[in-house]
Amino acid sequence: MDQVLLNLKKRILVPAVILVGLCAWLILCHAHYKSYWFGTIYRVQTTDFNLMHHVLPQTLSQMIIAGRSDLIQETLDSSFGLFGLVITDPSGKTVLWKTGKVYHRESWHRKATPELLSSEVEPFDLLTNPVELEPVYAHQTPRSMKAKQLRQPKGQVLGRLYYLRADPPAFWSDIQSFVVGGFWEVSGAKRGYLYVTISVVAFSLVVLLVFWLRRRSVELKQNELEHAERELEIRRKALENLSNELASQKSRKAWLEKEADQAYRRAVGLKKSLEKLRDSILGLPAIDGDQSRNRNEPIRVRPPTNPSSHILDEIESLLPALNENAKVLRHQAGVLHDYCSTLEGRQQEMQRIVDHAYSQTMPGANMSPNAPQGQAQPEMMDMTPR
Repeated sequence: MDQVLLNLKKRILVPAVILVGLCAWLILCHAHYKSYWFGTIYRVQTTDFNLMHHVLPQTLSQMIIAGRSDLIQETLDSSFGLFGLVITDPSGKTVLWKTGKVYHRESWHRKATPELLSSEVEPFDLLTNPVELEPVYAHQTPRSMKAKQLRQPKGQVLGRLYYLRADPPAFWSDIQSFVVGGFWEVSGAKRGYLYVTISVVAFSLVVLLVFWLRRRSVELKQNELEHAERELEIRRKALENLSNELASQKSRKAWLEKEADQAYRRAVGLKKSLEKLRDSILGLPAIDGDQSRNRNEPIRVRPPTNPSSHILDEIESLLPALNENAKVLRHQAGVLHDYCSTLEGRQQEMQRIVDHAYSQTMPGANMSPNAPQGQAQPEMMDMTPR
């Protein structure tokens, strides 16, 4: 249903509501037309005819006996033309008097002929002499379709009294009269048409308002859903990026742990090599690595059972000890350098002595200038180290 509301456009929704409202207006107007003309007006006329069945034949009989034709016509015109009253001769073939007024339009007037009077549903009363006070016909209820005969008339028949119902207007002409002839007139059938029109217009506006509010609510919810989906997509991509970054960090961590372990092993090997070099320089006997470390300073070696995640901490803890060892080795290297310089000086002195001794062994090279003629005196060598 919500998807249908979103797909409906204003150029489709508004005409559809107007069309449905127009159809509903016509249906309700036709129902009011049937209820008013074939319900209310019919019952009112039935009530009027029932009253006239009881009083009008006696009055008109007395007027005919008295010869008061003027009063007879005034009495027939008292209906104002809303319905017709016709008096004929006793045979019903000649119309003597009839209602002469017209109310807005002619409806029953075409039926005021001897040929059509006999086909009327409403029964006619007989005007008699002498005047009979009891009615001949009467209606049981306002909704009854036909009057019931109560007795047989007596006396001399002076004429017949016919009752003609006004024909209701056609539905379309009645609607046209309401639309064109002034819908603001709140009387008769137009009042009902006006109420129906107001109700249908108000209902159509309410339907449009409800559709608009519902559509607006659905659009807002859809926008929120789309925003939530976009936010979810962004978060999903961020989660994927974080997952990728975490995977890369894990791989980098494994690589760093591997590199740290190799660096640790290289540092341990370097330290052992430095210790061996120091022992060889100092002329100390070769000892194992544990005793060598205990002789200088205690260095904690990473236990092989420690997890790989502690390698960096262990390397960091070894750095101060390695720094101290480096200082000691630097000092020992200086001492060794001085010792090597001394050895080089002694080596040069030994080379000088050897060269001098060689030169003394050559013939004529060792004769002293103060020696007697013909006697060689050996020269004394100074073996004192310089």
